[in-house]
Amino acid sequence: MNKQEFNQTPLGKLQLTMSWVLVVILTLFGLFLIFKLATVHNTPGDYWSSLIREQFPVMVGMPLAGLGCLFLTLVLRISTGPVECEVGGLKFKGGAAPIVFWLICFMVCIVGIKLLWQ
Repeated sequence: MNKQEFNQTPLGKLQLTMSWVLVVILTLFGLFLIFKLATVHNTPGDYWSSLIREQFPVMVGMPLAGLGCLFLTLVLRISTGPVECEVGGLKFKGGAAPIVFWLICFMVCIVGIKLLWQ
């Protein structure tokens, strides 16, 4: 069954709809986190401000990298159908492929943050 046929079935329509709902929720959640980061200086005390300032890659970079990688994985699945990937001779299909793709994407983001952070 190709992607076009799958999207015509009730299960395919439900998966496509729920994927888009999840993409919208992730986008709104990411924007909310960025808004809260911008307004953290309005909280009483200095604990959160100093923690975010000292541990920015851990407190902000890693969660947003995870959200970004999940967003990328979902959009890729929506636009091209089921994700399949091959890493070092191992082929991943079905439920394992999006997880492996997300892990690779997340690790690349984390290594990039580590290399670029001063």
